[in-house]
Amino acid sequence: MTRGIFAVTVIAGALISTGSVTAQGYEPVSNYLQHCAGCHRMDGSGLPPEVPNLRKDLGYLIDSPEGRDFMVRVPGVVGVPISVEEVTELINWIVESFNPERSDFVRFTVEEVAAGRADPLYDPLRVRKELFPELEL
Repeated sequence: MTRGIFAVTVIAGALISTGSVTAQGYEPVSNYLQHCAGCHRMDGSGLPPEVPNLRKDLGYLIDSPEGRDFMVRVPGVVGVPISVEEVTELINWIVESFNPERSDFVRFTVEEVAAGRADPLYDPLRVRKELFPELEL
């Protein structure tokens, strides 16, 4: 498959447009369902505090360099067995799908995600609490 193929998927009763397919042929939504939904749930609500709510906290994290760095260094991003390009598309899809009000969001780059994956967080809950004490844990 090639980039630019338009796809639509239903998650938790909501129609979600994925917009594109990766070079490997996987839509970001497919990667979310396979690698993320088991913990973050189909609707992104997670199981706080261990598994963050993607609908609630990402909008806050994407606004700061520390938050963006945190997002690309968590175990789920670092350890997912897909390419850095697919991870980048997946993270961007997650932010855009679960935080649609954030149309001003600056998309993550492959370089940003690759740097984060090279420097994993081993205790993300501790780091999150230290860097972002105002977020509910």
